[in-house]
Amino acid sequence: MRVADVASGRSEPLVRGLHAVDYDISADGRQVVMQVDDSRGKQRLWVTPLDRSSPPQQIPDMEGVTPRFGPTGEIFFRRFEGLNMIGSVGSIYRVRPDGTGVRKAIEQQVLIMGDVSPDGRWIAAWAPLRGNGLPGTQLFAIDGGPPAVVIGGGTRLIWAPDGTALSFSSILGVVPEDRSYVVPLSPGKIIPRVPVGGFRSEKEIAGLPGARRIESRSVVPGPSPDLYAYYRGATQRNLYRVPIP
Repeated sequence: MRVADVASGRSEPLVRGLHAVDYDISADGRQVVMQVDDSRGKQRLWVTPLDRSSPPQQIPDMEGVTPRFGPTGEIFFRRFEGLNMIGSVGSIYRVRPDGTGVRKAIEQQVLIMGDVSPDGRWIAAWAPLRGNGLPGTQLFAIDGGPPAVVIGGGTRLIWAPDGTALSFSSILGVVPEDRSYVVPLSPGKIIPRVPVGGFRSEKEIAGLPGARRIESRSVVPGPSPDLYAYYRGATQRNLYRVPIP
């Protein structure tokens, strides 16, 4: 993981010697939690300040993937618990940065963990749907509460830090991989109106009030409607010539 100066374009490692597989930044912008594989291939969780005011600390006796900060500083992560015909399954847990207070966040086993809502009440995950067992993106109430809200497909949800907007993108969902939609949220609302059974077409998402189409993947809404981050990847391959006997 590297920290870049936007003005100069220069970058440097945040922590030398630790290679992050996944990471998240706390709501106050001061801390980073990282998933780092140790020498035995175990997925360990580390927390470090962005200003490098103190050395990174490993969360003791904790193993998991996809770490995400909650709004109060707790860390949510998924722990591997086995395989089924769809893929790797596991449960979502929560823990304090010092390793205390570890407990399950939701009872439902999930295949892929997403983000925690800015109000700390919901967590997005790709998990089997009730009834037919097929997976789909859903919002689960943390610590119990109302039933899961089905979003559908492989749709990814990313909230603006202040909870005023939500982006929709996909890997295997209804939105093409190179496109996203950013939707403004009403005060007190964490999601827009979702059709029963989830979104079944890009048109339904594009038709949400105020939806803005952006030709980029995995858009992360910023503090204002005209500011956002997005993912851009590149693949480089070499062509080799191999003699055949």
